Amino acid sequence: MRSLFVVVAAGLSLSSATAVAAGCTEPGYLVGAATDDITGPIVGVGMMGYADLGQSDEGLHMRLRARSLVVSDACNQATVALVIDDVSMTFYSVKQAVVDLLERQLPGVFNNSNVLLSATHSHAGPGGYAHHFLYNITTGGFRPKVFNAIVEGTVRSIVRAYKQRVAARLSVVQGQLEGMQYNRSPEAYQNNPIAERQRYATNTDRGMLLLKAETAEGAPIAAFNWFAVHGVSLPLSNKLVSGDNKGLAAYLFERRLGVTYTNFETPEFVAGFEQANAGDISPYDPDDKAVAGGDGFARNLDSAQAQMGKAWELFQSADGLFLNGPVAAVHRFEDLVNRPVSAKYAGFEGARTCNGVLGVSFAAGTKNGRPFPIFPQHAVFGKTWLPITLMPTEQACHQQKVLLLPTGFARPTPWTASTAPFQIVRIGELAVIAAPFEITTMAGRRLRHQVLQTLANSGVKFVALSGLANEYLHYVTTPEEYMVQAYEGGATLFGPQSLAHYTEIFDELAIDLGTGRQRSGGVPPRNLSAEQVILPRGVLIDLPPRHGRFGAVKSDTLAAYSRGATAKVDFWGAHPNNRLVPNQSYLTVEQWLNDQWQAKLYDWDPDTQMRWRRAGIAGSLVSIDWTIAMDTTPGLYRICHSGEAKVSLTGHHQPYQGCSKQFEVLP
Repeated sequence: MRSLFVVVAAGLSLSSATAVAAGCTEPGYLVGAATDDITGPIVGVGMMGYADLGQSDEGLHMRLRARSLVVSDACNQATVALVIDDVSMTFYSVKQAVVDLLERQLPGVFNNSNVLLSATHSHAGPGGYAHHFLYNITTGGFRPKVFNAIVEGTVRSIVRAYKQRVAARLSVVQGQLEGMQYNRSPEAYQNNPIAERQRYATNTDRGMLLLKAETAEGAPIAAFNWFAVHGVSLPLSNKLVSGDNKGLAAYLFERRLGVTYTNFETPEFVAGFEQANAGDISPYDPDDKAVAGGDGFARNLDSAQAQMGKAWELFQSADGLFLNGPVAAVHRFEDLVNRPVSAKYAGFEGARTCNGVLGVSFAAGTKNGRPFPIFPQHAVFGKTWLPITLMPTEQACHQQKVLLLPTGFARPTPWTASTAPFQIVRIGELAVIAAPFEITTMAGRRLRHQVLQTLANSGVKFVALSGLANEYLHYVTTPEEYMVQAYEGGATLFGPQSLAHYTEIFDELAIDLGTGRQRSGGVPPRNLSAEQVILPRGVLIDLPPRHGRFGAVKSDTLAAYSRGATAKVDFWGAHPNNRLVPNQSYLTVEQWLNDQWQAKLYDWDPDTQMRWRRAGIAGSLVSIDWTIAMDTTPGLYRICHSGEAKVSLTGHHQPYQGCSKQFEVLP
């Protein structure tokens, strides 16, 4: 029997919340926003996203951040938190740890139901933070330091956002961003019904929806937007930690409004760039070799600037609808294996989901990156692949998919999730679907349409879809796309009826959200934290250069640079993972002003890049590049690096610092 679910609004049922609101004399919203550092180790950890054994981080492009928007009903204090992390995926292991820590710090405020935790899907961050084995294969096992950095930084951002709430108004505005999306599986999209395809101008979803928060006096608090584009601007060959296009877009927006990332005493503006139905969407044309090659930083900037530009245009627009209505959330845990699917959603009687299996087309990768090119793309059972299988019953369920990794059958625990959280958050006329998967363009359109249709009678006018939220179930396509077995179809875990089943779950949640009906929240998945494989690792010792010191310059800058040039300096340093202090920069670019050196840039600024490499047995070389922006003020500058060296086997750490010679930035 299907697991049941619960309607929650910060501990109040929807019906009781409405009763409280009826006697409220000052209706409205309390809103707070905050960001914090979740970067973790920047060296020696397998990166998450491309699943390539050779892609381990070797430095830093810009820090990863958690960005939180907390909204409360001013009358009944019903509260929800929308959180976007600069990570590849969200796993329930992280969500549960976040909720547990929040309960210790803010008892009774947050729970699984009213925290929506999602990912930008950057493929340029450290991995090893999942509790299911599959995702830790290419990261050398579970990485507690990565996990803790994400959990603790996320909680810091939520807690600060909650404590900084003020009376505010919220509005929603929509627009279109053209020319920044490319469907990487067009042959699968073309298999959707022609009548359905003709309703849309393109095979990408170009809509951007923006939620704007401002004080009652009109001061900006935050802007969270939803736009579909993969976080793969930086390629498989990249080894620098980065938020990719959405992390950079958020930085550009925030910096435009004066955010420093160093002020934790007073609120600073927060820009959240959420994912949407980006399952088949590339940020660049993967067939254009001129664009698809190189290190990816130029196209990453192009995508970020375009997203930021459209978000800024919407943020400045006077066309938004001010929200007015309840704050609420519905949530339930669902066992997804071998579940019956209603004919209303499947289109026929007897439909069921399958057990979790990844196909050959999944292993083949996409045009954005093929870590295992020995596997063919579009492997269709009985058509482009011989009709031979070791799992005939399961093969019959998965139909066109050629079975490769039966992750759901692994013991003692499945390699991928089989039970997952499903959630919808409501803020006035806006509903946000928390989708625990990557969903293709057309599949996302269908899901949003169904939820909006169900909630329209209760006053909802907008539905946003946050992909990769609360857990990771790989992909979901339409049944028609699934038949083609592009990468996304091969990665649809529970077979061709996955979308129908997910739509049924979300539609039932929408019905309960609209009616206030309360049911059990289902059974959460088993906590696997005690079953993680943690290999002994760490820095044994750091050695300084011969006849030198930590922080000494090995290769110095030039005497002068023109704007647009790149200043470079190499330091004798130590292992960066010795100092994993949130919001503390490994570098500064400093200008001589008023008879002193003043820091102008840090390691979270994308004009800087830091790379680490081993020198000898236990030495470290730290290389720092500063690409000098065209609007940089001419004058005297220097580049400095700081860190900590492990100077004894007993673990004693020695702080160090070094600076380049001064150099001139020319007019």
